[in-house]
Amino acid sequence: MSNLAYIDWAILAVYAIILVIIGVMSGRKEKNTEDYFLGGRSMPWWAVMVSIYATSLSALTFIGVPGAAYGGDFYYLQLGIGDLCGKLVICFLLLTAYYRSQVTTVYELLGERFGPRTRDAGTGFFLVGRILGSGVRLAGCAIAIHVVFDVSVHQAIWAIAAVAVLYTFTGGIKAVIWTDMLQFFLFMAAAAIALGTIIYTLPDGFSQFWDIASENGKFTVFHDSFQQSSANYWLNFNNPKAFMAGFLFGCFTGVAALGTDQDLVQRMLTCKNVKESQRALLLTGILNFPITLLFLCVGAAVFVYYQVTPDMQAPLYSLQKRNDLIFPYFIKSVLAPGLRGILVAGLFAAAMSSLDSALNALASTAYVDIYKRYFNRNDKDDENSVALSRMFVAIFAFVLAGVASLFSGVESILWFGFRIFGYLYGALLGIFLLAVLSKRKFSDMGNLCAMVSSVFVVIWLTSSGAVPQPFGPPHSLQWALPIPFSDIQGALLNKPLAWQWALPIGTFWTIGVALLFSKKEGEKDE
Repeated sequence: MSNLAYIDWAILAVYAIILVIIGVMSGRKEKNTEDYFLGGRSMPWWAVMVSIYATSLSALTFIGVPGAAYGGDFYYLQLGIGDLCGKLVICFLLLTAYYRSQVTTVYELLGERFGPRTRDAGTGFFLVGRILGSGVRLAGCAIAIHVVFDVSVHQAIWAIAAVAVLYTFTGGIKAVIWTDMLQFFLFMAAAAIALGTIIYTLPDGFSQFWDIASENGKFTVFHDSFQQSSANYWLNFNNPKAFMAGFLFGCFTGVAALGTDQDLVQRMLTCKNVKESQRALLLTGILNFPITLLFLCVGAAVFVYYQVTPDMQAPLYSLQKRNDLIFPYFIKSVLAPGLRGILVAGLFAAAMSSLDSALNALASTAYVDIYKRYFNRNDKDDENSVALSRMFVAIFAFVLAGVASLFSGVESILWFGFRIFGYLYGALLGIFLLAVLSKRKFSDMGNLCAMVSSVFVVIWLTSSGAVPQPFGPPHSLQWALPIPFSDIQGALLNKPLAWQWALPIGTFWTIGVALLFSKKEGEKDE
């Protein structure tokens, strides 16, 4: 079934047992949903910092970033520049507003500022986006487990979901944060071991790694020179590797993910005060560069290894555009027993660290923003509320496993996950920026129209035949058009915009349309 040795299985067993123990221990004193979802707002900032970063990495980073470097170069590092700028925006705009309002979910702020329809829209966008995004993350890990263990992808998906729900169900956000601490150091150690092992096994060591990777352009971060075609490089709307596309996408992604997504914001709301939360977030931005560089180097090192030690399967994966599978295949076929167990445990850790937090965030949003508002209006918050919240965790584990099964066949799991995010989160980011920056009086229904329309606009502007279904052009609606959709798009655009522009476009579209329905403070309706 797999070529894991007994020591590898022992490492995996110890890892799983520790996770369950942490979950059980964390959940012993949870008396209400503030304990279950926010850890009583008493978690130490350094633990929150590690948990935030562990969640943002996920299995997409563990297999997707090495896969991107294997098949390309270090372009992915360019996104980190914008990501750091985005975190500065969150610290001094959004976090202050969240702590001032003492919210459990960030969508409560939308209700206070705009009204129930905007809050419902924010909740809905988050639920859909997080279910799709976390489903893709889960699929990414399951694909890797499929390669290592020779089990079906669907079996791997359900097994991973079962383990994650076991400790998240019991321990809530405290279990998520403390297990993320373990998992962060585990998959960081796994990446470092992989890189060190490859360099050690090369006949000429580090110099050979550097020479071959350099000759093949693996260390390229910025494409084209700043002197030649600088305008084309800095601002080319059709080139996905233009600097401004990567910078803005990284910046907007950072703000949207860490500022409007309950999955990650929830972690920051567990700190004792806003200053500790800001400190935790800013340090993750600084950590991002060396850690991303490490995973890119792993991908480049795997490429060099297979140049020096040819293998039939690795080029086949590359020809099939399944570079995400090459690092798991390397773990399975090259590493020695013991080391292999640590790397596989690191892979599991990458999956669990993002899946557990998604389950808790989805459950908190469903309970606070839907159940309490529409089905249980009393303010009683006790152990029965915690029991119901745990039920939501189990339900969402089932849903995520089902979604992951649907997305298990996409070509590049890393970039596909980013596309989903770009299509949906521009609307969320735009409406949150209006909530904290503008004092105008907004239309609740106008905000809803702005958010929904932004999704159709960005899909239309960035779609091409390369966009995986169901995120390409809305084919199900084409029967109603007098001429083909592609002809309409081509008449207005020479070619679709690079998909990295989806998030900025969605943000500005939402802001612009919402402002059309707004009035100055104190202005009367006509």
